[in-house]
Amino acid sequence: MTFRPSERGHDHLPNAARAGAWDGPQTARFAAVGAALLLGLGFRLAVWSHATTDADLYLKPWYAFAHEHGWKALGVGFTNYTPLYSYLLIAVTGFDGLAPPLLLVKAISFAFEFGAAILAYRFVLTATGSRNRASLALAAAWIAPSVLYNGALLGQADSIWAFFVILSAYLFSTGRNGVLPFATAFAVKAQAVFLGPFALGMVLRQRRSLLWFAAIPLVYLALALPTLVAGRPLHEVLEVYADQANTFHRLSMNAANIWTLAPGAPYSLGVAVGLIAAAVAGLALAVLIERSKRTDIEFNTLAACLSLLIMPLLLPKMHDRYFYAFEMLSIILACLNRRYLLVALAAQTSALLSYIAFDQLIRKGVPVAAVQNLILAGFLVQSFVRPNPKAQARRGEILAYVLASAALACLLPFCRDPHPNALAKSAFLLGSCLLGTHIGLVFYRMSHTQIVRAQGVAPASGVGFIP
Repeated sequence: MTFRPSERGHDHLPNAARAGAWDGPQTARFAAVGAALLLGLGFRLAVWSHATTDADLYLKPWYAFAHEHGWKALGVGFTNYTPLYSYLLIAVTGFDGLAPPLLLVKAISFAFEFGAAILAYRFVLTATGSRNRASLALAAAWIAPSVLYNGALLGQADSIWAFFVILSAYLFSTGRNGVLPFATAFAVKAQAVFLGPFALGMVLRQRRSLLWFAAIPLVYLALALPTLVAGRPLHEVLEVYADQANTFHRLSMNAANIWTLAPGAPYSLGVAVGLIAAAVAGLALAVLIERSKRTDIEFNTLAACLSLLIMPLLLPKMHDRYFYAFEMLSIILACLNRRYLLVALAAQTSALLSYIAFDQLIRKGVPVAAVQNLILAGFLVQSFVRPNPKAQARRGEILAYVLASAALACLLPFCRDPHPNALAKSAFLLGSCLLGTHIGLVFYRMSHTQIVRAQGVAPASGVGFIP
C-alpha cells in the first residue's frame, strides 16, 4: 500500500508552507533563544558545586589523577569509562586554576549538551524549514530539565554518547549513512546500542552493506589507540563494558522500566528474559523499519525514538540515566509535530522522577515513571504502525498534565523514607493514578481518532503491510 499525501504528515509540504504561522519576527526569535541560552548557562554555573556520591567517589579522584599525571595517565585505567572520556578529562585539567575542578569536569558535559542543542536546531530546520521551530528545539534541548539534572547537577556525561546518537539519527533520517557516528557513540558508552534496531533497519532500507557495522569495533580500537600506545593492556581496554555490566547486580537501578515494576523477579531469570525480550523487540522494529514505505524525516525520527525507548524499557540492569537520548530526541520529534508534545513532556517528568530517586533518595516516583514510559511506548508503537499526524493533544489536556506533574513534584519531598507523611503518601498515590490515567486516556483518544479516520478511508499503514 502506498501513501496519499494526506497520510504522510508534513513531508509533502514545501518548506515555506510548513513554516507557516510558526515564523515570526527575527529579532524576537533571536532574543528568545539568547535568553534561553543565558538561562541555561546561568543555571549550570549556579549549581556547579552540587556533588553526588558518584562525584565524590569517582569524578573528583579521576580528575586529581589526570591532573597529577597528565597524558601519562593513559597507561592505566584510571576511570571506568572508555578511553575517549579519559582524553577529555585530561584535556580539561589544562585549565586547572582557572575554574574549580568539579566545574571543569562538568564543562565536558556542557560542551556536548550545547552541541546536541545545535544538532536539534539543524534537525528541525532540515525537516520543517521553520527557523522558529528549529530555535524552539535548540532552546528546549539546552534547558530541558533532564539535561540540566544530568550534567549540571549529577555531573554525568551522557550528553557525549547522546550527541553522537542524535547525529546518527539525523544522518539516517535525511537519507545518509549514520553508521560512523553510531559507532562513535558506542565507543563512548555501550548504551548507544539502544539505537541499534533503528540503525540496522535504516541500513537495510537504504540497501547498504551490513559490513558497515564492522566500523563499530574499528572505531572503538581507533579511539583507544593512544591508550594502547601509552602502555595500557589491550584486554583492559576491551573489557571496559564487561566490567561495567558486572558492577551492579540488580534488575533496575532506579530505571523507569518494566523491571522497576517487578522488584521481586529473580535476578538471573530477569536478566535472561530481559535480554531475549529486547533482542526480539529490537529485531522486529528493525524489520518494520526496513519494510516501511514512509521515508519522511518525521517518521524516521519517530522510529529512532521508539528504538531509544523500547530497548532500555525492556533491558535489565538499566540506570536512571539510560533514557537520556530518548528524552532528547523526543524534544526534536515534538518540534516536528505537536502531536508528540505530550510525549516529550512525559519523558521529562519520568526522567526527573528517576533522577530524584538517585540524588535525593526519594524513590516513590520511579514506578510512576515506569508506567508512564510503558504508556509512551504503546502510543509511539501505535503511531508508528498507523500514523495520523492530525490527531493532536488538546491544550487543556496538556495543561492538566503539567499541573498534575507539578502537584506530584510538590508532594515528593513529604514522601521521603524512612519517615514519610501518611497523608502526603496517600495523596501521591492518588495523584500518580490520576496522572497515568490522564495521559493514557489522552493517547487513547488520539489513537481512537486515528483508527476511526482510517476506517473512513483506506487504512494508513506506517509500515506498508498492515491490512
